[in-house]
Amino acid sequence: MSVWRRGAVFVALAALVVGSTAWVRPASAPSHRPPRSGVNRGPVAPLGEAGRWLVDAEGRVVVLHGVNEVEKSAPYYPAAGGFDEDDARLLAENGFTTVRLGVVVGGLMPSPGVVDRAYVENLAQTVDLLARHKIFVLLDFHQDGYGPKYNGNGFPDWMGIDDGLPNPPAQFPLYYVQNPAMQRAFESFWQNRPAVDGRGLQDHFVDGLRAVVRRFRHQPYVLGYELMNEPWPGAAWEPCLVPPDGCAAAEQELLAPFHRKATAAVWALTRTQPVYVEPFVLFNFGQTGTSLPGPRSGNVLSFHSYALDVAGEEAVVRHAVAAAVRDQRPLVATEFGASTEVPALQRLTGQLDGGIVSWMFWSYDDLLDDPANALDGLVRPYPLAVTGVPTSTAFDPVARVYDLVYSARGPDGRRYRGGLDTVVSVPERQYPDGYTVTVTGARVTSSPCAEQLTLRTRSVRTSEVRVHITAGGTCR
Repeated sequence: MSVWRRGAVFVALAALVVGSTAWVRPASAPSHRPPRSGVNRGPVAPLGEAGRWLVDAEGRVVVLHGVNEVEKSAPYYPAAGGFDEDDARLLAENGFTTVRLGVVVGGLMPSPGVVDRAYVENLAQTVDLLARHKIFVLLDFHQDGYGPKYNGNGFPDWMGIDDGLPNPPAQFPLYYVQNPAMQRAFESFWQNRPAVDGRGLQDHFVDGLRAVVRRFRHQPYVLGYELMNEPWPGAAWEPCLVPPDGCAAAEQELLAPFHRKATAAVWALTRTQPVYVEPFVLFNFGQTGTSLPGPRSGNVLSFHSYALDVAGEEAVVRHAVAAAVRDQRPLVATEFGASTEVPALQRLTGQLDGGIVSWMFWSYDDLLDDPANALDGLVRPYPLAVTGVPTSTAFDPVARVYDLVYSARGPDGRRYRGGLDTVVSVPERQYPDGYTVTVTGARVTSSPCAEQLTLRTRSVRTSEVRVHITAGGTCR
């Protein structure tokens, strides 16, 4: 869980940054399949990739909606903060299919070279709980401001090499630009400087990463491993605001080598769970593009949306989708929101859904603080698993009208086997009086007003399916 209200503070950081500078794998598939019997309901684990799309074990294109659950205070795992069966049930019942679960290096490796196995097992309890509810988990190695030594969270003090530079009491998010010691700690990490035991900081990190992967590599509901939340380049952050390339040079100099090293370590243990990578945090304001994830990286692009205005929010999505299409790699918006204001959430989710981008709201504890508003702003119809490639999806939360258009062929151009359904989440929260669906190119195979609408393509000659949902219907 988070102790920060990220939206407001990121606006503060963006305003400070802008005001203080003159610079205005080939498509992969899971290695095993479940039996092809029974009724399909939602994505079938494990997930794989096909170009810029996530796909399930049946090859259907998957879109994920979910939340963040990051416990930033000791002992750094959700069960200690009260996350339990009721929470998993709440998420599943509202159509959420994924959780970004925080892994805190300070909990994982409290001492140099020592992995706390009990901490990993405590995380595993939450992973297994979510898996029982068919909720996919992204394991996120989370930090803000490097670590507690710099009034942040994430890395333990022994990993903070700052050369004794001034360490003022600046708080999130201003410490990024006001704390020389924290900036040097990031630089030390990118340089893989040796810790007190002589082993490099990145090498220690990769040791911890391997321990986590070994524990979860056979869990089909683990999406993958995100290497670092919101990385920061160090003292030389100003070029990240210079359009159009922004941090591209720094990404290739600092992030890409780290990503290659960590990805190789993961691939030595599993080839079905990818590594998720983020640009430097300033990408999240929408001013520049990114060179990540890289066309041959095998990585998934993770990004956040915390821009100053609507134009910036739209630019974040546009830049991220462009990078994913360019590199033919999947993408997920792993953070946005930090608010329970319904209009803001409807706007942000609409932007992401318009780009056909999977998303994870920040954060679950914010949702619990104001569940009625948060759920009203977040819960919406969307395609869970598609026998084709989605080309358009849009929801009008006022009129409660939803439209989905998708091709009848998969990302590789092939048709799906007979009897396989597209599944669309149509939540009762948005349609309490039922709904009416009009479809061309497919037939409805679910019961009237089912919360999971299922559709089967009519014939091999069908090229496109159109779905139109309106509020109100006969539900019998």
